[in-house]
Amino acid sequence: MNIEELNFDDSKVWDMIGTGAVKGCFQIEGHLGKTWAQKLKPTNINELAALISLIRPGVLKAKVDGKSMTEKYVDRKNKVEEIEYMHDSIKELLKETYGIIVFQEQSMKISQKMARFDLMKADDLRKAIGKKKADLMNKVRDDFIEGCKNNNIDEETIVEVFDIIEKSNRYSFNKCLDPTTVVETKEGYKLLSEVEIGDYVLGPTEQGDEFIPVLDIIDCGEQELYEITLESGSTITCTMSHKFLCSDGEKHTLSDILDQELEIMEYS
Repeated sequence: MNIEELNFDDSKVWDMIGTGAVKGCFQIEGHLGKTWAQKLKPTNINELAALISLIRPGVLKAKVDGKSMTEKYVDRKNKVEEIEYMHDSIKELLKETYGIIVFQEQSMKISQKMARFDLMKADDLRKAIGKKKADLMNKVRDDFIEGCKNNNIDEETIVEVFDIIEKSNRYSFNKCLDPTTVVETKEGYKLLSEVEIGDYVLGPTEQGDEFIPVLDIIDCGEQELYEITLESGSTITCTMSHKFLCSDGEKHTLSDILDQELEIMEYS
C-alpha cells in the first residue's frame, strides 16, 4: 500500500467509522469518539476533523436552546435541524460546519470579520479563551463589542456570537484549583483567589451553564502544584490528588492518570 495514493473518498472506510469501529484511531478511539462517530457518521476528512473538535468539553457543554453545539452540528448535518447563521457576515466562515463554531481558527476569523480585529488582536482572543486570562478576556470582550458596534452590528447579535465563541473554546474543571485559576462571575472574570462567598460563578447544572452562588471557600493550605497542558493548548494548575473525569467514565487523580496513561474526558 502506497500511503501517497490513498483514496480519501473510499465509502467503505467512512461506513466503518460511522459504525463506531474506531479502536486504535488517534483521538477518537475513546467512548466519546466512538459514540459521536456513530451519531455523526462522517463522510469526508473535513467532517472527521470536525468530529475530533466536537468532542471537546467546551463544545459539548456550550448549549443553545437546550442543545450542545455538538448535538446541533450532528442534527444539522443529518438534516434534523435547519442550518442557521448568527450573522450574515460570517455565513461563509461557518458554511463548512453547518453554522457551528468548531475550530479556534473560525473564532479568530469571526473576530476579524465582525469586529475588524487584526491578526494580532484575533490571536489575543484565542489566547484569552484558551489560557483563561481574566484581564485579557475582559479587554478582548470589550474590544470585540466596540468593534462590532462600529461595524453596525446590533448588540444582541454581538453578545450571542461572543458567548458562543467563549463557551465553545472554554474548558472548566472541578474542585481544588490553584488560586490563580480564572473563573467567570456575574461581575466579570476573576481569579479564584478573588472570589468571595455570595459571588455567583458560572458552572454546569442540569439546565446547562448557569451562575451558581458560592456557599463556602476552603483553603487547602500549601501544596506542591503541577501544570498540565492539554492538546487544545489550555493549561491547568493542580495537585497530584486533583481528580478529573476520564474516558472510562470514572474520576481519577492526576497521579493515577499519569501512571495509567488515562485520557481526561471532560469536567465534572
